[in-house]
Amino acid sequence: MTELDAVQINFNPNNLWVLNLALAVVMFGVALGVTTNDFRQLFKEPKLVILGVVLQFLLLPFITYLFILLIKPRASIALGMMMVAACPGGNISNFMTHLAKGNTALSVSLTAFATFLAMLMTPLNFQVYGNLYEPTAQLLQDVELNFIELVKLVILILGIPLVLGMSLRRKFPDLAQKVSKILKPFSIIVFVAIVVIAF
Repeated sequence: MTELDAVQINFNPNNLWVLNLALAVVMFGVALGVTTNDFRQLFKEPKLVILGVVLQFLLLPFITYLFILLIKPRASIALGMMMVAACPGGNISNFMTHLAKGNTALSVSLTAFATFLAMLMTPLNFQVYGNLYEPTAQLLQDVELNFIELVKLVILILGIPLVLGMSLRRKFPDLAQKVSKILKPFSIIVFVAIVVIAF
């Protein structure tokens, strides 16, 4: 198990920017299938969005913490589990929802709200649960979240692609449909790229 702590994921800054741009393109493809009317319908019944965000930031971290208490993993693994539970859902979930013909607007809304709430809730949950579990408390002293970088990523990966995709859909619906079909296979390439870049 000690070998696991020595593993390094090969994400250098250049690779991360390529990956983030690829995720932005995936988000753009998802946004091509979303209209402002989809969001209007959601805001008429905001319970789904509120419920999703509450479950994401309250229930998931708490259940993860209970699971950690139950299995008692080494500190590095426990901290990783806490980080995953504290983070918002990514925009790949939007693509999967879109492929499954689910409520893409709801998925995008949850991702958008959760991502912005994450600026407060992710470090809060991470600190609270990390300090509650004694083995991870020491590791937290070396963890730092850069607020400016987080905002830049939110804008790059979610905000700009969403606005551009929805704008193209509104002004040129036929073109948006053709581009959407082209971008669907691109998402598979993104998944492969994540694995290749990481390992």
